[in-house]
Amino acid sequence: LPKTLQDAVYVARGLGLQRLWIDSFCIVQDDQNYWETDSKLMESVFGSAYCIVAASCASGSSDGL
Repeated sequence: LPKTLQDAVYVARGLGLQRLWIDSFCIVQDDQNYWETDSKLMESVFGSAYCIVAASCASGSSDGL
């Protein structure tokens, strides 16, 4: 796994969580039609999240958190 995803797993385990949603795995990233459909479901995914971790300053998945 790239560093950012490894870091997310580390955080989830540290919080004692058994499940981790990684949207780049769960949402097709390079398909505009798919994105237009699935992005509308994001509120239901993130709205019930226990914790949201975002690598908002990362330029790619290898940067880490």
